Order: sequence, then C-alpha cells, then structure tokens
Amino acid sequence: MRKTIAIILSVAALGLNGRAENKVDFAKSVQGIFEARCIDCHGSKKQKGDLRLDSQEAALAEVIKPGKSGESELYKNISLPADHEDIMPPKGDPLTKEQIATIKQWIDEGANWPKELVLISAKDRAAAEAAAKKLPEPEIKEAPVSDAEKAAIAKLASGEGIGEKFGAPLVMALAQNTQLIYANFRLVGKDVRDEHLAPLADIQNLSELDLANTQITAAGLKHISNANNLTKLSLANTSLDDAALKQIEGLTNLMSLNLYNTKVTDAGLASLKNMKFLRKVYAWQSGVTEQGAAELNKALPNVDVNLGFKLAKVEPKKEEKKEEKKEPKKEEKKEVKKPEEKKEPKKEEKKEVKKPEEKKEAPKPEEKKEAKKAEVKQVAFNKKCPVSGKDVDPAKLFAINFCCGNCLGDFTKDPTKHIAKVKGPDNKKCPISGKDIDASKQFVIGFCCGNCLGDFTKDPAKHIAKVQK
Repeated sequence: MRKTIAIILSVAALGLNGRAENKVDFAKSVQGIFEARCIDCHGSKKQKGDLRLDSQEAALAEVIKPGKSGESELYKNISLPADHEDIMPPKGDPLTKEQIATIKQWIDEGANWPKELVLISAKDRAAAEAAAKKLPEPEIKEAPVSDAEKAAIAKLASGEGIGEKFGAPLVMALAQNTQLIYANFRLVGKDVRDEHLAPLADIQNLSELDLANTQITAAGLKHISNANNLTKLSLANTSLDDAALKQIEGLTNLMSLNLYNTKVTDAGLASLKNMKFLRKVYAWQSGVTEQGAAELNKALPNVDVNLGFKLAKVEPKKEEKKEEKKEPKKEEKKEVKKPEEKKEPKKEEKKEVKKPEEKKEAPKPEEKKEAKKAEVKQVAFNKKCPVSGKDVDPAKLFAINFCCGNCLGDFTKDPTKHIAKVKGPDNKKCPISGKDIDASKQFVIGFCCGNCLGDFTKDPAKHIAKVQK
C-alpha cells in the first residue's frame, strides 16, 4: 500500500508546473541551515556586526536582496574560499555545495520567508523539542489508502482547476515509509478558493497543511473538519476570522496553528480549548491580545501563543540618536559661557591687559579640539548629492565611522560591498570589523537638503552607488 501512494505522488509530480515543483520551501530547506549555522551569532541573543538573521524583516533589510543572489552579501560571504577572512560562518566547516546552492536558488526565486516565522538557534530548538517530548503527543494512526484518496492526491498534484500559470499545490509524503501527507497551497495561494480544497476531504492521512496566502473562507474549512490526523495547519495571511476556527474545533490532534495576519480575535481562541495537544499558536498581527492568550493558557497550560513581541529587541538606532542630541547641548553651553567672560573686562578698561590670561584657561584647548573634529565632519567625500544630483550643502552630512584606516580604505574602494552593515549615521561599531570606532576615521557623504539626507538614511544601499568624488 505504501508503494502505491508513493507511485501516485511520483506520477502526479510529472505533471506539475516547474515553478511549483522545484521552488525552494524556506521552512523545509533553508530554515534548518540558518538555525544550525547562523543564528548563534546573528539571532536575538547575539548580533555580531549588528547583523540579525532570525527574522524576515531583519535579514531582507540587511544582507539579502530578493531575486538577486549575486548582489546579496549573505550569498557572497558563504561562497568565499574557506581561508578567506570574511567567510560565513567564520567557525567550523563551510556550508556544503548543496546548502549554498539551495540558498542561492531560494534568493533568486524571491527569498520567500513567511514573515511570521522567527528563527531560533539549533541548540535552543533542540532544548525546546526535548522539553516538548516530555509532554503527551497524539496517537496518529495511518488510515488505509482508499481509491478516493488516491484520486484526490492525483487531482491536487496536477493543479486541476487552480490555474496553470502558477502550477499546483505541493503534495507529497511527509516522510519516507509513511502514508501521511503534507500539502502546501502557499505557492499558488492567490488562485486558491474554497472549491479547490474539496479533494482534501478524501485524504484521511493529511498530516500537515499550509493554506497561507489563499483566498479561502470559513466555509472552505469544512473540507478538513474531519482530518483527524492533521497536526499542523497554517492559515496565515488570509481573511479568516473567528468563524473559521469554529469549523476546525474538532481537530483535537492539532499541535501547531498559524493565525498570523488574520482577523481572528480573542473570542475565536475559545474554539481551541479542547485541543489538548496544541503547543504552538502564531497570532502575530491578528486580533488576539495578551489577555486572550492568557485565557487560552488557562485552559491549555502547555500552549505557547506567539504575539510577535520578541522581534523588536535590539534598537541601536535609538541609542545613537540620544548620543547625537547630547553633543550639540554641550556646544551650546560653551557658547553661552563665552559672552559672560567678555562682559567682565568691560567694567574697567585697564583689565584689557589681562586678555592673555584667558588663553591659559583649560576649556579653550578642548574647544579647539572639538572645532577641529567639527571641521573634519564638514568635509564631504562627494561634491554632488547622490539622491538629487545637485550641489552638496556642507551642513547636510551622513558620517560613517570606522575602527582604522584599513577599514576606511576598503569601504572607500567599494562602498556598495559594505553599506548593508551600516546602521545609521555616526555609528559606534565599525561596519567592516565590528570593532569600536575611531572618530577620526570617517567616510562623510554630503547632500543638498534634509529631504535627500532623510531618503538616504532610510535606504543607504539604494543610493550609495551614486556617491562619487
């Protein structure tokens, strides 16, 4: 019987559109590589070089350019020779050729990364899984494969009725030597509606189902209301609301439910209270509140309701702004003191002879040093604004600091190579080495106005190529 279902899946796969068949699934093929080799140094606990790779938002803003692996710093660095100083990961064996090829293909295909999926290190995941193993799990019994199930699998795998433009859902055996099925509609989601889920009603061995990005309604979920072997379900990025959870409240073996970016509220969570094996609920950007999550925890103490609050942990830019604000305040105070010193000698003309004594005061040499620093900051590398092409205003500057002349030289030779690591103006860590900066080693970019400076600050990589001497 197992050979039969394997043959069905293999034959059906021959008719798949190439886009759907070969496209890299992030959760299945890329997530494991990142968690095993990247997150220890670039996750929520540690951010070497101020780089994070644990969320879509952080990674795609830093070192990954969707559709362009050749311009993505991540791909460049993992492809370097093993003895190169910039290779990633820096410790242990380099990634295998297969792993590098998988990441390249994933980036070139658009770097599709479910926004709700936040990564943790392999060590942390192993610890979490070890703890989870101590909890009771559902008894999943594989059902005999009926003729109706064979026909349903073949129909889904062919993409019949969904639209040849986007191919077909990915339907495959969950693992070797099992009848359990994994079905993924995410890649063809925009064309998927309630009627396309009808074949699922005949697949008794359905174990994992991804309906993210689809156009389904609560009525469509009736087709999986009796999927007793279903343990993992994603409804992310759909318009489903509380009524949808009513349709699946009988799926008592469900262990993971993704409600990211849906209209589900606290009231809808009440439909989950009988799912005693439920361990994960992803409810970020939904209508679920912390109070609603707490109520579900009362009924299901072992469930973890993720509301997405863990993403905004590191905010170095705020610290930099505070420091920038302090500097002008000190200068303002010194400017106020100068008039007071001048007023004193006005009382007696004879005291004008004492002017040389004022030169001996300690604050003035410091003021001169600060003035010199200010002069350095005012010298822009470029003469024309990289955004508008107009002449530079010496007062509108974006300064990038480095730890040494070598790093400054490397950046000056090829700014586009390192700009992704720059975390705003007047950074405190060298974007190349990650070390503390030397304030005298700066690359200063000039702009014609505050608007252009603001545009550059939001997206330096977009304009850096136009910075020319």
